[in-house]
Amino acid sequence: MGFLYFLLIIVVLGAIGYGVAHYLSQKQSKVIEELGVKKQKLMTVPIADILFTLKNLNLTGQTKRTYETWQATWQTITRFRFPEIEAALVSAEQYTQGLNFIKGSQISNQASQLIEETKAEVDKIYTALQKLLDSEKKNREELEVLQERYASMRKDLLAHSFSFGEALESLEKRLSYLELDFTKFNTLTNEGDHLEAKEVLGRIEAEMQDFEQIVEEVPKYLKEIEEEYEDQVADLKEGYQKMVEEHYQFPKISIPAEIQKIEEIIAVAREHIKATELEEARQQLDKVAREIDQLYLVMETEYEAKAFVKRNRAQVERKLNQVLQSNRYVNIEVDRVSQNFVLANNEFNRVQDFAKQLEKEQEAVAYYSKALQNQQVPYSIVKEHYEIVLNTLKEIDENQLSLVNTLTDLSQQEKSIRDGLDVFELDLRNMKRTIEKYHLPGLPKEYLELFFATSSRIEQLSQLMNRVKLDMTEITGLNQTIEDDVEKLDIMTEEIVDNAQLTEFMIQQANRYRLEHPEIDTAIQQALEQFNHFYRYAESLAIIEKALNQVDPGSAQRVRDSYQSEKNNSFFF
Repeated sequence: MGFLYFLLIIVVLGAIGYGVAHYLSQKQSKVIEELGVKKQKLMTVPIADILFTLKNLNLTGQTKRTYETWQATWQTITRFRFPEIEAALVSAEQYTQGLNFIKGSQISNQASQLIEETKAEVDKIYTALQKLLDSEKKNREELEVLQERYASMRKDLLAHSFSFGEALESLEKRLSYLELDFTKFNTLTNEGDHLEAKEVLGRIEAEMQDFEQIVEEVPKYLKEIEEEYEDQVADLKEGYQKMVEEHYQFPKISIPAEIQKIEEIIAVAREHIKATELEEARQQLDKVAREIDQLYLVMETEYEAKAFVKRNRAQVERKLNQVLQSNRYVNIEVDRVSQNFVLANNEFNRVQDFAKQLEKEQEAVAYYSKALQNQQVPYSIVKEHYEIVLNTLKEIDENQLSLVNTLTDLSQQEKSIRDGLDVFELDLRNMKRTIEKYHLPGLPKEYLELFFATSSRIEQLSQLMNRVKLDMTEITGLNQTIEDDVEKLDIMTEEIVDNAQLTEFMIQQANRYRLEHPEIDTAIQQALEQFNHFYRYAESLAIIEKALNQVDPGSAQRVRDSYQSEKNNSFFF
């Protein structure tokens, strides 16, 4: 029984193996068959027929060389590539029938790659040969279009010959060259060199485009010269002549020479147009435009300068006289003020410098006025000078006004400081009365030193103010120092009184706790020692305030609040 079971298994496995082998064999054979169909399709491409047709056309030149190249390529494919593909397919089929599917698959893949490469080459050959075959027909079609275009160009040239001027001859030569190209095309076509003929057509097309552009541009260039530049040259000549008659001066440039130069450039541009060298002509015409603009600018500058001079001549003279008069007034004012004040900013020399500068400007204005009367100077030079003079006069006038204001300020400063002397003395007396009011045991050393030093400076200031000539620089500096010291003394006075009063009030508050808190008694003694012996009221206050806060937190602040409230409500506090 076991043997039969084993035998059955073998039979089943064999059947399965046979089925798989049969399936793979059919599948691989189908792939090989499809590759054979592709190969056969390539072989049926009518390249040989096209080659035969082209061979009978008696090709020459470049066209023949191209034909021969593709013919050789096709022969290589038919002699070697197709047999190689066929051999690969046969080999793949043999391996498949022998059940060597792996090897069969490898060879069929190689055959497939060869077929794809060959197809690409065959397509390329077919396209190129078809192009050669169609080249004559397409060339003829393009020729007809170009010939019609040529005829139209010649007709337009003849119809508008007047608008091309001397360039007409050059344009006609270009048309003659085109005719030679047409002749060359026909020769190449008749000889069977259609590719070379195609290149000739391309050259004809390019030359026609160039010709059409030239035909369009030449009249524009000529019109630009005649209606723009030559008219402008004539305008420049006329304008220059009128300006000469009106005594305008141009010492830095020769207008006639520049006009002649422009005319020469125009002549060069015309020669380029005549030769249909439009790029070179454009360069020359652009140069003409720049030169004309420059000449217009020169002449317009002088014209506008004349208007400016006429408009501002009287103003310059009037302003000069005004500032000269102001200078004389400032000189008198400096002399007057110097009788009462020491002048520390070189005021005398400054006024003299202004006078010297004004004298130079006066001489220059007189010079240019005479030059204008004698027509010996360009208006632009005078204009430039007038602008400088006006700016200079403005600056001098502003500086003189500033100087006068400074001198005026001296008297005002003197009055202010004299009035302030009485205020300083009153402030010191009030501070002294305030201190005496509270019967303090003494005052700190730094306070007394500052008080007496300030009192001494006030006396010194009073003496300075009684001099015949006041040195306001020294006086102002001393006055500022006194102002600062008085302000500092006022703050120190208030601090001393506040600290002394607060100390006394807090000692009164602390006395409630002396019996129960010995540290309070110690603090009171220390505070009184700083208060009565050293006059250190701030240190005394700090000692008693700290001790009071330790036994009764917040009590010190209540004393401060009460004191501040009483102080705010007391007019004489």
